[in-house]
Amino acid sequence: MPDDKPSPPPAARGFGEGYEYVALALAVPIAMLLFGGAGWLVDGWLHTRPLFAIVGGFLGAFAGTMRIYYRVKGETGAGRGGQGRTGTGGGGQGRAG
Repeated sequence: MPDDKPSPPPAARGFGEGYEYVALALAVPIAMLLFGGAGWLVDGWLHTRPLFAIVGGFLGAFAGTMRIYYRVKGETGAGRGGQGRTGTGGGGQGRAG
């Protein structure tokens, strides 16, 4: 049975996409805090403060940046009809030959 829900207006879909981008913008600082916090805990355990906290912060910044990079790369690849890293993007499905 098909879904009888009407599709939301374009403005409502835009709000949903906006929240996705806000969450994506928070990826770097949250990753920095999580990895830096984990490094701080390791530093306390090994008595090497602030070595692992700094390394964890840089690692978190790198991880958050790469998350943004692959997300944007996947969206732009899917927007042009190409296949992204995940294999989504059409790939000729549903075409009549």
